[in-house]
Amino acid sequence: MTAVYLTQGDDVEVLQRQIGGLVGERQVLRAAAADRDALEQNRREIADLQQRLSLALIARHLVPAPSPAF
Repeated sequence: MTAVYLTQGDDVEVLQRQIGGLVGERQVLRAAAADRDALEQNRREIADLQQRLSLALIARHLVPAPSPAF
């Protein structure tokens, strides 16, 4: 399994739209009886974006640790 990292430009809303586009593409592929390789590539792209979305949501809602007092 390849590690996925949050990139500087990852925005929650943009990632959600991209996932929605890929899901729509997947529906078209399935309706057209696309080959296994095309469906697998689409699935991997969706999974990658979902992982990046998870990281973006964590980053958005993460409360920074307090600085140590000296």
